Amino acid sequence: MARARAQGDRSWNASQVVAHNLARARELRRLTQTEVAERLSKFTGSKWSQATVAQAEGSVAGQRVRQFTANELVALARTFDLPVLFFFLPPDDGEGQLVTDDAEGGLPWEYLLVLALGHRGNFAVLAERAANWEHVLRAAVEAPPGDNLDDDDRLAALAGARLRTPLLPEDVLAAAFHGLAARRMRGAPRRGDDVATFAENLRGLADALNAFNNYRPGTFLDPQVVDDLAAKRRPAAKRRRRAPATDAQEVDDE
Repeated sequence: MARARAQGDRSWNASQVVAHNLARARELRRLTQTEVAERLSKFTGSKWSQATVAQAEGSVAGQRVRQFTANELVALARTFDLPVLFFFLPPDDGEGQLVTDDAEGGLPWEYLLVLALGHRGNFAVLAERAANWEHVLRAAVEAPPGDNLDDDDRLAALAGARLRTPLLPEDVLAAAFHGLAARRMRGAPRRGDDVATFAENLRGLADALNAFNNYRPGTFLDPQVVDDLAAKRRPAAKRRRRAPATDAQEVDDE
């Protein structure tokens, strides 16, 4: 079992990373420890109390580290309406490292991201496995009623349909680009900043755009799907070009 370290140096084992994200998820969803305990008790079939949740969150301090089971990770995902991988994301400040039994000195957080999200060499394997569920990936899935976070007026903003639509590769790409652009522009110039800072921010945003422009649609989509979409759009474009102008369009032109 990987040794635990104190919270001060931000070096945690995998269970402490989960505990850290348990607290982050509770803050994100604005739930009390008692409310989390009630949901976890329902989803795990075992008794959770406010004290149990507090002890689990306290695992980041290195004392009495809770070893989360796979069933508990699924229960956490249902409790907060967040994907399982959320609970393996490293701390935002990047301080510390992932503590494991085999790596003296620990592993960098970047490698934890690779373990959680996969790497390019995994893409073919994941795509092949996901192909068996193509009918699900292209349609919304109905979530159990208990997974909805709309039992309280405070959580009305999270209420909505019980349907969950899985992320597709192009969705992940869009999210990644949004993150890149936001990070590049987070240091946007304010009044009094010099021109060099402004130019550097714009250059960084341009680099992000160029990076994504280098990817072809076929990298993220089945080439046949891309061809089918293009074939459907061509006749529609021809019809628009041939269609006579309407009265409203003629008035606008005048």
